Amino acid sequence: MTTDRDFLRPHLLTLPIHRAMLRAVEARLFAEIAPDLPEPIVDIGSGDGTFVEIAFPGKRVFGIDPIRSDTHEALGRGVYAGLSVANGAHLPFPDASFASAISNCVLEHVVPLAETLGEVARVLRPGGQFVTSVVGNRFPQDLLGTTLLNAVGLDGSRYGRWFNTLSYHYNTLSVAGWSARFAAAGLEVVYHRPYFSSAALKLFDFSHYYGVPSLITRRLTGRWLLSPPLTPNLLWEPLLRRIYEAPPGEDGPYYFFVCRKPA
Repeated sequence: MTTDRDFLRPHLLTLPIHRAMLRAVEARLFAEIAPDLPEPIVDIGSGDGTFVEIAFPGKRVFGIDPIRSDTHEALGRGVYAGLSVANGAHLPFPDASFASAISNCVLEHVVPLAETLGEVARVLRPGGQFVTSVVGNRFPQDLLGTTLLNAVGLDGSRYGRWFNTLSYHYNTLSVAGWSARFAAAGLEVVYHRPYFSSAALKLFDFSHYYGVPSLITRRLTGRWLLSPPLTPNLLWEPLLRRIYEAPPGEDGPYYFFVCRKPA
């Protein structure tokens, strides 16, 4: 299923460039499948609630996240049917509580991964779907910093390892690696596709440094952007729209999975 909704502009008006360009693509992927996901839905790693607010409006979603401040912000958005401050390895729900589960770019940060996926399978009803986006094994090697260091004869892999450490990426697996982890938890992979190109990831890497002032704004005001209607983010829109609208390649630094718990 496709959607005619535009997810790029709303993200450009709320987030720094590096987050906006990635989250817009992910929101479109999740929104395309959202109408087919039965409720109730559990969001593993719900964060501040922005993603569900944009990609799953009107859906009955329950969020869990271990960070109390993010959960408090999500509560203020009023988009969740319920919220819990909890670790993914110990979900506070009975068996088979949910018809569907979602998780957007969370599993790469999760330790312990096996226990968390096992909990996702436990709280899903038989036949329920788990839809998730994850970081892949190509991420560190496709970064701009890695490429530039390799080009001048230095060890670019050090930059990739540093960036993964900075981003708290503990799990960056290939398609086969992720599929094996899902299977071990009792989840069948129904569909998968890469998203984001190598070129897009290089811009993503660069825009982290461009967006440093937004980190200061966030700490001082609680918002990423001071004046969204006047944000210089919109100057980037023509370039970012090409990334947003690009078809998937054969492989990429991120993967989108749809899994199912056997009936």
